[in-house]
Amino acid sequence: MTIKTFKNAPKFAKLQQLALAVQTEGHAFMRAKLIQLQNDPAFKGPAWQSSFEKFHAIMDDQSPRFSIFALGGNSKLPFIAFSTLPGVTCPGAGDCIDFCYSYRAWRYPAAFFRQLQNAYLLRFAPNAIETAFTEIAAKRLEGFDFRLYVDGDFANIENVIFWMQLLKGTPNARAYGYSKSFAMLLAYDTVYGGQWPSNYQLNISSGHNASAAMVDYVKALPITRGEFRAVSVGRKVRGSDHGTPAINALLRASVTEKIFPCPGTCGTCTGKGHACGMQSLKGRVIAIAIH
Repeated sequence: MTIKTFKNAPKFAKLQQLALAVQTEGHAFMRAKLIQLQNDPAFKGPAWQSSFEKFHAIMDDQSPRFSIFALGGNSKLPFIAFSTLPGVTCPGAGDCIDFCYSYRAWRYPAAFFRQLQNAYLLRFAPNAIETAFTEIAAKRLEGFDFRLYVDGDFANIENVIFWMQLLKGTPNARAYGYSKSFAMLLAYDTVYGGQWPSNYQLNISSGHNASAAMVDYVKALPITRGEFRAVSVGRKVRGSDHGTPAINALLRASVTEKIFPCPGTCGTCTGKGHACGMQSLKGRVIAIAIH
C-alpha cells in the first residue's frame, strides 16, 4: 500500500488516517479515530459534523447514509459509477499517487464520506452494495454503462470476487474500469480458472508498481482491453484542453505506440461507444495528458 504524503495539506493528512482506519482496523479503533477528528477544530463546520454523525450511524447498523453509486449525468462521466477511497485501497499504486486527482474530492465532506462509506460497506456489508446495484439494473433493463472505481481500486481478492460475481449476475451492465491491482486480478484468475464476466472491460492503469512481466500476464487476461496511460506532456493541462489538436499532437509525440487520445469526457470519444469499454480497441493504448 502506497500512502500519499500531504506536506502542505494537514487536513487531508488527518482524513487519510481515518481512511486507513476504516480500510484496515476494527470498529473500536475506527470509532476512536472518528471521534478524534470530530473534536478537531479543523472539522468544526456543520457539513463535517453532520457527516461524522452519519458515519457513526453507518457503523451502528451497516446501512448507507450517502448514495453508494453516482447515477451519471455530470459533464465528465454520464455513466453509473462506483468509488471508494483512493490510496488506501490501491495496493498497486506507484508514482500515480503523486498526481492522483481523487484526493481533490476530500475538500468536500459528502464526497469524502461517500468514499469512506463505500470502503466500509465493502468490508462489512457488501450486501448493501449488491442491493443498490440490483435496484439500478432492474430499472435499466435495456442496458447501462457502469464504471467500476472512479476513485480507489480492488483492495484485495475479496473485492475482485464480489464485483466479478455481481457483474456475472447482471448481464445488462456494460462494465469497465481502470486498475493497478494486478496481483489481486491474477489471484482471482488462478482461483476461478479464468471464469471472468463477459461484460467487464479492464483498462491497465499507468503509474503502477508492477514489473513488466506482471503487466504482460494481466494483458493476457480475457477481460483486458488494453492500457490507459497518463502521459506527461511537459506541463499539467486543464480539463478543457483534453482532446484539442495541440494536446493530441503532444500525446502522439510523447508515446512511441499508436494511441487513441482521450478527449477527457467519457462517452464522447466515438460514435459507437466509449473507447475504454470497446473490445474493438483491444490492445490500443488510450492516452490522456496528466491533469
